[in-house]
Amino acid sequence: MGFLKHKILPLIFILLLVGCARSVIKYSTKNDENPYRMFGKIPSREFYIPVTLSDSLSLKWESETYGSFPNSSVSAYDDLIFVNDLAGRIFCFNIESGKKIGSVKYSYGSVYSTPIPYRSKIIFPVALEKDNLTEIIIYDYGQGKELEAIEFPGRVVTQMLALDDDILFTTEVGIAYRINSNGKILWETHTRVPTRSSPALTNDHFIFGNDAGEIISLNSDTGDSVYVKEIGGHFFSGLTISDSVIYAGNDNGFVYAINLIDGDILWQFDTGHRIKMEPALDEQNLFIGNLNGDFYCIDKYSGTQNWKVHFNGILNSTPLVTENIIILPNVFFAIHLLDKKDGSLLNSILLEGRAKLSPVIHRNILFIGFDDGVIRAYDFVDE
Repeated sequence: MGFLKHKILPLIFILLLVGCARSVIKYSTKNDENPYRMFGKIPSREFYIPVTLSDSLSLKWESETYGSFPNSSVSAYDDLIFVNDLAGRIFCFNIESGKKIGSVKYSYGSVYSTPIPYRSKIIFPVALEKDNLTEIIIYDYGQGKELEAIEFPGRVVTQMLALDDDILFTTEVGIAYRINSNGKILWETHTRVPTRSSPALTNDHFIFGNDAGEIISLNSDTGDSVYVKEIGGHFFSGLTISDSVIYAGNDNGFVYAINLIDGDILWQFDTGHRIKMEPALDEQNLFIGNLNGDFYCIDKYSGTQNWKVHFNGILNSTPLVTENIIILPNVFFAIHLLDKKDGSLLNSILLEGRAKLSPVIHRNILFIGFDDGVIRAYDFVDE
């Protein structure tokens, strides 16, 4: 009996040690001149790439993160893919093989925003559910260690923006920030209205909507207010900007085109149901869906409908638009490939869980994600 006791105690100690082992991402990368640094890739977030694609796909790899995804996307730097989940984890995979490089876990909160890679760092917010706080984590994956954990009031439940060497973001309590990549606060602006709309940025205008139905423009250099315009309806959808026009959908089901300079409404379009996704744009058109499963193509200059298709499902993750195809996630277990001319269905990828991540194409590879925590990479197959 004594012999067994002496055998069992070291085994228990080893199991506890392994169970408490610190998670880590450690990997050396080369300088990347064309990374996919943020949700929507660029600060104006158009969700458009000018390439012509096949509608036939071949599975390249599949990996798991074990948790549930928010409506974010992957980000990429050099040969690494990063993705966040709602269990407070950041995962890192090899872009070509899908091999897991590592992960970091913050069990006390959730990560709603796509992690932003910056040279050998990643920057991401951990939202603390109980305390209504956020820790902005600056993690050096070249060294495999956390550099900073900076606390901010309010949860960050929206997407962050990368601008040069800095990060811009809003918190749920209505405070906007610009920080540098070392975590120093460059400015902060208090709007005093709850904010759950992901911002966009162009020409020194940092734009976001709020729960009061307002569109707010701040000077991105100083944080000073440019204007506050009451538009109507809660803005839970994020914004996109193109040709000095802001495009946004609200909780009343309206899509708005808003002048970037003064905040005046140029046109509005009623989809009839709540909108959660960001509009996607190309040179001529806007593409957006609602929670009723209706998906629209609207002329972005006139606000007139070009076509509409209906899906049995919920459309709340932003699609990706190319020259000929729209790649549209449907919560009801599918990714649809649509003909951009008329919305006709070309192909569907059937999933074993709810489609969550907005599609990303990087290095000619399509990245998608669905619950519970499955990330897939596809090659496009020429027929």
